Amino acid sequence: MTMREFLLGAIILSIFAMLFEGVVVFRNLKNKLHAYLFLNCITMLVNNTGYLLELLSKTEDGYIAALKFSYAGRAFILFSIIMISAELCHISIPKLLVRALLLIDVFVYAIIFTFQNHNLYYSKIWYDKTGMFPVLLKRAGIVHKAFMQYQAVVIVIVLAMLFRSIKYHKGKIAKRRVFIIIGGFLIASILYLFQIVHVFFITYYFDLTVFGNVAITISMFIAIFRYNLLGVIDMARDYIVDRLSEGVIALDVDDKLQYYNEHAKELYPEITKDPMNVVNTLREAIIRGDTIEIGDKYYTPEEKELSADGEVIGKLYALVDSTVLKQREYQLKSDAAILEMAANSMKERLNATEEILSQDRAMRHDRRHFEALILSLIQNGKLDEAQKCLEERMSQEPRGSRTFCENTTVNAALMHYVAIAERNNIRIKVSANIPHNVGVDEMQLAIAISNLLENAIHACEKVPENERFIEVTSKFKQQLLLEISNSCQGQVKLDEDGHPVTSKEGHGIGTRSVLDFVKKTCSEIRYITGDNTFKVQMLIG
Repeated sequence: MTMREFLLGAIILSIFAMLFEGVVVFRNLKNKLHAYLFLNCITMLVNNTGYLLELLSKTEDGYIAALKFSYAGRAFILFSIIMISAELCHISIPKLLVRALLLIDVFVYAIIFTFQNHNLYYSKIWYDKTGMFPVLLKRAGIVHKAFMQYQAVVIVIVLAMLFRSIKYHKGKIAKRRVFIIIGGFLIASILYLFQIVHVFFITYYFDLTVFGNVAITISMFIAIFRYNLLGVIDMARDYIVDRLSEGVIALDVDDKLQYYNEHAKELYPEITKDPMNVVNTLREAIIRGDTIEIGDKYYTPEEKELSADGEVIGKLYALVDSTVLKQREYQLKSDAAILEMAANSMKERLNATEEILSQDRAMRHDRRHFEALILSLIQNGKLDEAQKCLEERMSQEPRGSRTFCENTTVNAALMHYVAIAERNNIRIKVSANIPHNVGVDEMQLAIAISNLLENAIHACEKVPENERFIEVTSKFKQQLLLEISNSCQGQVKLDEDGHPVTSKEGHGIGTRSVLDFVKKTCSEIRYITGDNTFKVQMLIG
């Protein structure tokens, strides 16, 4: 193999390597570092391709056209290297300076593209094809000299930035990654120096900086595939597949944002401007053990360390959709509150009923003796004494021992709330036909009726005493039809489902209990509002 074939083969291999690297970076494109890596791949690919065309050209015009094509990449290589280094070192470059650097490269390329019309870049050129490769010999113009000096200064600054960043990288992998990249840049810098001072004769007809580009490419390859330059993203994506989280955010070991998915951006649009504020919000929620409410959904934040070869290389924050679990939690709490309220209320009613029944049993126990006493008084003509005994006996009869319906459990509830209504000066009328067997659990039915009556009493308490009323009507024919109407203040507001709306904290539990009963028993309910009146109709079972 001749030297010409070796050099051409090396350039062709570098072109394919850069193309492959560009594809890998593009497929992992997610942040600024990856964008500048991709730009570097493209600029070097264009540069080396153009230079290959220069070496293979047959005419001066063909060489010049290939030169201009090559510089379309070469003029911007340094800009991409500056930006990559800044991202690796976590250095923020002002936007104005970034634009200035870009404008310098654009200006230089414009000068190169039109170099045949002036002597700013090349003061003199002549085409020579007598050597191993054709070459355009030239003398540097003022812009060329300034651009070379600019490149030398930038290379020194970039290397200084990279060396300085070593002490700020905490992990061994991160440090090795920086050393590998520095090695590639050092080789490129040395070859660049050899080229501009013509240390070797070969530099007069072959550009050694092409191999400097190859060195940088190889160092990036090693950094990517051996030292996880793009590894945080790959691991984050694996975690997404494993956990199916709604939002995912990945940081490197220096707490710098490396990745976020579309769900995270939708949940936190500000992540593009202030990512650490979002991350701190998640960290605080994790420490407190809180869920995060966003819109009508709930998310549980989780933190996971990302490691490679036993070393931590970053952290991943996942927002797991826990809306269903949270809704179930709230439902359980609501059900518990309803059951506690219902149990306390029913205990009250049962105690009241037990007291009434106890009084009734005691009176029945001595009724036989009482009746014998009255008969004896009448037989002895002591009518006044008999009347007095009867009056005393009647005053001892329990007021609550009224029967409103056959169903004893529901009757106990009706007795309890009728007594409460009467104590609050509410006119209450009950016409209830509720048999023993109503087709649903009688305790649940009693609780539902109790909640409706309690709501009706609360509504009546807000209106003047002379306007207070409650009417309870029920009829049974295969199904139980219940209607409760009462006075109220103004017109009760209903929601879109036709259910009463309450804005006061702690209220509405009774209504939710009734609606839960309706759902469980496949019943139907209807609320009807009017001016100062409210009516509930239920078809039960």
